[in-house]
Amino acid sequence: MRPRVLLVTRGARLARGALGAGVLLAACGSPAHTAVDAGPCWPLSATPGGQVEVGTGDVTFEPLPATLDIITSSVQSDPFVLVHARIHDLPPGNPQDILDPHNPKTKISLVVNGLTFPIGVDCPASRGYVAVPGMPGVFDMDQAIHVGFFDTPLDQVSGMQARITVEVVGSDGHYAKDEKLATLMAPP
Repeated sequence: MRPRVLLVTRGARLARGALGAGVLLAACGSPAHTAVDAGPCWPLSATPGGQVEVGTGDVTFEPLPATLDIITSSVQSDPFVLVHARIHDLPPGNPQDILDPHNPKTKISLVVNGLTFPIGVDCPASRGYVAVPGMPGVFDMDQAIHVGFFDTPLDQVSGMQARITVEVVGSDGHYAKDEKLATLMAPP
């Protein structure tokens, strides 16, 4: 008995892909398909508890210095600052899975004196935290969040003081907030 070989031509692959896309689109538009209301992204209902510290550093948490460098990189289109967080006595979640519902919700914002709008995002990130060796109950975010300046000219923010705020809601319903001031410095 000869083995059977199935040849799939490029046209058949395209037709199968179009059929799959059509089924997917039809399912999205059906009356039986309803969107799940995720609720508000912020503020989340919570009670005070635990503690959070604002910091910097890409992977390793570092205390926030008085001067925070604005980073420009060919990898990211807009200039940014690195904002890190360290939590105390809040559940750390799972740093291996950003979709884990037990991850703390971490919101970062930056307000620059002289600008009329905050920099950051309206909704929190769902990031797990990792244990800090030798410090029981203390966890660092798995890596810093890049807070971008988008199209804000750097000469408008360099040398200006910024209020950096980190807010965290743990899966246990506790809320912690920290704010620090730093002077932003653009590269020469």
